[in-house]
Amino acid sequence: MNHLAHLFLAEDHAASRIGNLLGDFVTGRPETIDLPPAVVAGIVRHRAVDRFTDTHPAVVRARGMFDGELRRFANPLVDISFDHFLASSWRRHSAVSLREFLDLAYAEQKAHREWLPAALAASIDARIADDWLGRYGDFGQLEQVFLRIARRSHRFEPLTRAFAGVLRRREGLAGAFETFFPDLVEWNRLQGPEGLAFPADPAEP
Repeated sequence: MNHLAHLFLAEDHAASRIGNLLGDFVTGRPETIDLPPAVVAGIVRHRAVDRFTDTHPAVVRARGMFDGELRRFANPLVDISFDHFLASSWRRHSAVSLREFLDLAYAEQKAHREWLPAALAASIDARIADDWLGRYGDFGQLEQVFLRIARRSHRFEPLTRAFAGVLRRREGLAGAFETFFPDLVEWNRLQGPEGLAFPADPAEP
C-alpha cells in the first residue's frame, strides 16, 4: 500500500501515524531504529501490512494486469492507484473528512520533524505545500505523480506512459481494490495494538 493507506490504518495518535508513514523511509531491524518505541511500533505495523498486501490474491491479480514495459513497475502503479481509490471513497471508510485527516497528519509531521529522516524532514514543508498525500484523490493528478517519478532516473522513463496504462486498467484495478481493502482493514484490526509487536516499554518481554 502507499502512504495514505498506511496513515489510515495507523492508530489514532501522532507516533503511530508517523511510524506507519516512515515504513517507506526507514530501514533496519526495529531494535536498531533510534526513535520512540511507539513510532517504531508503527514502522513494524507498516512492514506487516506490506507483507499481507504482497500476498493477497486481489493484489497479485492487480499487479498481473501490467505487462510489457510497465510490468516491472506494477507494484508502485498498483499502490498509487489504490491510494487514489481510497482517497476517492474516503467517506465510506472514515467519519472524518479526508481534508481534516490530512491537515492533522501534516500538522503532526511538522510538529515532530525530529522523528523524520533528514531528507524527509528537509522536504516536508514543500511536500505539505504540494499536498503530497491528498493529490491522489484526483485521478487526473496521477499522471503528474507518474511523471514526477519518471524524472528521477532515465531507468524510470516508461512511467511517462504509465497513466495511459493505468487508465486502460482502471475498472479492473478498482475491482481489485474493493475486494482487497476490506480484507486489509479487518486483518489490521485483528492484529491488535501495535505495541504488542514492539512494546512501548523496551524493558517489557
